[in-house]
Amino acid sequence: MEYGLGVDLGTTYTAAAVRHNGHAEIARLGSRRAEIPSLVFVRPDGRVLIGEAAERRGAEEPARLAREFKRRVGDPVPLLVGGSPYSAHALMARLLEEVLGTVTRQQEGPPAAITVTYPANWGPYKRELLGQAVRLAELDNVTLRAEPEAAAVRYAASERVRPGEVVAVYDLGGGTFDAAVLRKTEAGF
Repeated sequence: MEYGLGVDLGTTYTAAAVRHNGHAEIARLGSRRAEIPSLVFVRPDGRVLIGEAAERRGAEEPARLAREFKRRVGDPVPLLVGGSPYSAHALMARLLEEVLGTVTRQQEGPPAAITVTYPANWGPYKRELLGQAVRLAELDNVTLRAEPEAAAVRYAASERVRPGEVVAVYDLGGGTFDAAVLRKTEAGF
């Protein structure tokens, strides 16, 4: 069955949702919670652990753990993780790969389309780096959308909103606060 995947790469947590026939539901990425910590652990052999597994191993070897790297997107100075340099968008790519793999296993196949969100204050340069992360993760048919816009569109799609009405949404994340205001028109939002 065809489905769409939405991914919110958060500063502290990463969440995802799947959409089947216009109905969206949260995808369970972690074993304890639906979302996973936005963490990447680089093992000595170069392989990575993501989320909860990264959190567990990072407690023992914190120099091999990358956290809050979303804040560093666009910073030309790489992060030193386990003695090796990594760009923030390369770490985001690893996180995206894990999310896609988890959801693909749960849904027994890849999504037909993917939406990845970003903070509303990201300009063209940071959005291009996010696009590079998407390409590094080898994701296909991806749309990038501002976080509050994605939330507003989702809300408006599930509620009866008449043309001319306004929907306001805020996103209070671990590292950002974003807001969007959308007006319903005859053609959409």
